Amino acid sequence: MDKSLKKLAVLFADISGSTRLYEQHGDAIARADMAACIELLDDAAAGLSGETLKTIGDEIMVAFADPVKAALAATEMQASLRTAGEDGAFKMGILHIKVGWHFGKVAWRGKDVIGECPVTAQQIINMSKADEILTSKQAVDAIPELLFPEIHPIETVPAEAWDGDLEIYKMPWEQSGDETQISSKPRMQAVNSEFFLDLIYAGKKTRVDTGHATCAIGRGKHAHLQLNGKLTSRQHAEINFRQGRFNLRDESTNGTYVVQSDGERRHLRREEGVITGKGTLGFGNWPEEDPGGAVSFVCSP
Repeated sequence: MDKSLKKLAVLFADISGSTRLYEQHGDAIARADMAACIELLDDAAAGLSGETLKTIGDEIMVAFADPVKAALAATEMQASLRTAGEDGAFKMGILHIKVGWHFGKVAWRGKDVIGECPVTAQQIINMSKADEILTSKQAVDAIPELLFPEIHPIETVPAEAWDGDLEIYKMPWEQSGDETQISSKPRMQAVNSEFFLDLIYAGKKTRVDTGHATCAIGRGKHAHLQLNGKLTSRQHAEINFRQGRFNLRDESTNGTYVVQSDGERRHLRREEGVITGKGTLGFGNWPEEDPGGAVSFVCSP
């Protein structure tokens, strides 16, 4: 995990009723099934670029740079575990987990992640029940609405990591009745089919989407989008489409400037930010200061 990241998604998954399972089935069987379950959860997280930071008995703690992947991993863990149990993978039968996760600020103490995010994720999983996925408003705001349209708030409690409230949301992961549980794959297919970013410069449009997921921007001849800004670098910035979001990474000396249509302004310098809505990008200076380095953008939906 990149320790320069200031925000992460931290996810806890806990095997429900583990004490009772040990009492019912004995140490040897319970320990073997618990280990197999933790391995399955680790595999589900790794498949979505998650890094397991630690396992504590019957609980796993995973970090994700991308909150979208954390959301998908939560559903994949639940769905994969249910499928494995129905297929007879565990001697104790179908196992159940509860999941809690949050997207927020972090700090590093050696190999340990500390700060607001893990504290809040731990608070959330303590409220979760078997077969549930709970998360925070901050996490919900960081993922496309299209990805989980059925997500909904359930409770507001005092936050342990800051002065104020923590809004808890529930993420349904299975359909009602006897229908098959939902995995991450159809969700991602739906997201990828709907999202695109149009960049307009000198009357020409460059599109970034699932088929063309990377756009290098700068003065250099190898750039996908070549600009003539006075302060634009040869290799100035790059936009990547990842898991339903358009990520703009500045690689320049002077920085990249984002002006949203509602007036919000951001300056990125050697860092990454998410592009949403519509507005204008300035590569080297504010768009109004250097029109030659200004690009209009429209993000859909």
